[in-house]
Amino acid sequence: MKIHYLITSLENGEAKFAIPDIVTALKDLGHDVSIIACQPRELNIPPHFMEAGLSYTELSSRRRALPIVLASYLSVIHRERPDIIWTSSSFGNLVGQCAGKIRGIPVISFQHSANVKSYTYCLRHCSTLWVGDSQTVVDYLQHRMHIPAERVMTWPLFQYNEQTPQAKPWDGQSRLQIGSVGPLYQAQQYLALIDALGDYLVRYPHLRQRIQLTILGDGPERERLEDKVIERNLQGIVRLPDFSSDITSFLSGLHLYVQPSDQQGMCLAVHEAMNVGLPIMARPVGEMRDAVQAGRTGFVLSGDLKKALASSLQEIFIDPSILGIYGASARKYVRNHFNHQQFTQAAERIIAQLPCTEPLTAR
Repeated sequence: MKIHYLITSLENGEAKFAIPDIVTALKDLGHDVSIIACQPRELNIPPHFMEAGLSYTELSSRRRALPIVLASYLSVIHRERPDIIWTSSSFGNLVGQCAGKIRGIPVISFQHSANVKSYTYCLRHCSTLWVGDSQTVVDYLQHRMHIPAERVMTWPLFQYNEQTPQAKPWDGQSRLQIGSVGPLYQAQQYLALIDALGDYLVRYPHLRQRIQLTILGDGPERERLEDKVIERNLQGIVRLPDFSSDITSFLSGLHLYVQPSDQQGMCLAVHEAMNVGLPIMARPVGEMRDAVQAGRTGFVLSGDLKKALASSLQEIFIDPSILGIYGASARKYVRNHFNHQQFTQAAERIIAQLPCTEPLTAR
């Protein structure tokens, strides 16, 4: 079967980190998969692409309106004749759904968060099958988007890696290294995180030299974040380095991983952090509702972010040893729930549900 894996763009977002594993799994099952981006990339090519040696096609050299991108993709369809269009992210879904409707090609759509654009909701029935990257997203697809259960499946997009280097637990004496990885977009809630940390250090100024927060990423919010650091007098405490492809080395140098976003589905960065043995501090959303367990794998940031962050940090400074205990439990959790066999089996179940199609020439 020939599959077009259609995405909005090649950025360093959550869904993009998993594309090499997704494509490899589909190819291992005997399918021909082509990666197609609707828009040109603005950031660096994701490191996983470089390491996997994947190729891709961009439909335009600059951002264009839907009719132009759709016309370009229809031309690609005419030339390559795919059996399935597999879409991911909002604009990718839109282009794929329109093209599938025009050419009579079944569309499968990936959903990575419990939140969609209005046009995604309106066109939801144009996709033959929806795939959620976590149970929370699956529930959203069924109960909020009103997609029948038989047209919704799940595929958690993370694989545990036994060979990943491990982080060293915090000794309670050195500077507490807190970190996060992600594109610098408003939805990541990094502004709110910096504000919350600023408030905490106003209350506990003696801890200013004992905390370091590093947010690894790039994107349109960088200038606002840099201004916020200055506004809250957090220079030297909050670092905003450019995105680095060596994420594992960055994570293994931390003592605690934080994810303030409240719009996540399957947060791959959180699971990568758990894989290196880091405790997690995160909102109870998406798959993190299950993975981040208070008193076991980390700290749940429920309710008001400022209060939740302050409470968690106080718990850590009172008993630094809990970070090592939580980190070990976090690694065990991803080992038990996200191994390679489970990842492959999920792909097999989805493939088994794909509609049988006639060759495009017969349509």
